[in-house]
Amino acid sequence: MVYTFGVKRTLILLAALFTLGLSAALAQTPITVRIGFNPTQNSDQLKPAAQAIADFIEKEFKGTVRVQIFIPTDYRGLIEAMRGGNLDFAFFPPDGYVVAHQDVGAQVLLKSVRGNSPYYWSAIIVRKDSGIKNIQGLEGKTIAWVDKNSAAGYVFPRAALISDKIDPDKFFSKQVFAGKHDAAVLAVLNKSVDAAATFANDDKNKSGAWTQFLKPEEAAQITAIFYSKPIPGDTFTVSKDFLAKYPNLARGIAAAIQRIKTPQSKLLFDLYRIDYMVPAKDSDYDVVREARKLSGQ
Repeated sequence: MVYTFGVKRTLILLAALFTLGLSAALAQTPITVRIGFNPTQNSDQLKPAAQAIADFIEKEFKGTVRVQIFIPTDYRGLIEAMRGGNLDFAFFPPDGYVVAHQDVGAQVLLKSVRGNSPYYWSAIIVRKDSGIKNIQGLEGKTIAWVDKNSAAGYVFPRAALISDKIDPDKFFSKQVFAGKHDAAVLAVLNKSVDAAATFANDDKNKSGAWTQFLKPEEAAQITAIFYSKPIPGDTFTVSKDFLAKYPNLARGIAAAIQRIKTPQSKLLFDLYRIDYMVPAKDSDYDVVREARKLSGQ
């Protein structure tokens, strides 16, 4: 009987140790966080900057979080990935966020600041040697938009034209979608189109996609002939499901992103020329909803 009790006690002890060991192992298993990045440019150029953000977050959480990055081929890909439960966070452009909030319940956490402004602009650009000085000079010409879910590359400039009683479908001889901002800029530089809609960091013809993606001597050949009203900054957004399951972690990751500030760190600047990010709320993007409605989206 003593021997049997000893065996039972040993088995119970081993079971307890196994349970404690398994619990400890599970506690140390990092949570996988999937972050999507808006494909504003060629993914080969964007990927190193996106991976640097992932590495920063993993370091901030000391191995308790593992980050996977996702760069879709088009703007809509981020929304579809979140819809399918395959994405926890995303750097959505303003229009993409509005659609993601409407379609899949995404929640904005942060918005970008460039310089000292939480806004940016849409610009319509042309070659300086084109002789085109204003929007009226584009009648019968060709234009490259970026993507239907691009605020600066489609929604805001199209809405502005319509508000000025210009029907883009009749005004331009041809409209094409370049897919990315760098491709739209190159289409103007190479004379594939007469004009393109893209983003600008100010409304003074100093900084925009053309100065970011082109060499200085190439950018000098480009000028903006139109600026939209200010657009609220790009977002850092969380999925509805992740926020419900890990509310503290979601806010913790947002807080980590807020700690990245230029010039102390160039992580966000290298990613999207962002200096830092600040808290945002959904109503900040009502102006985008208005532009979408006006542009027929």
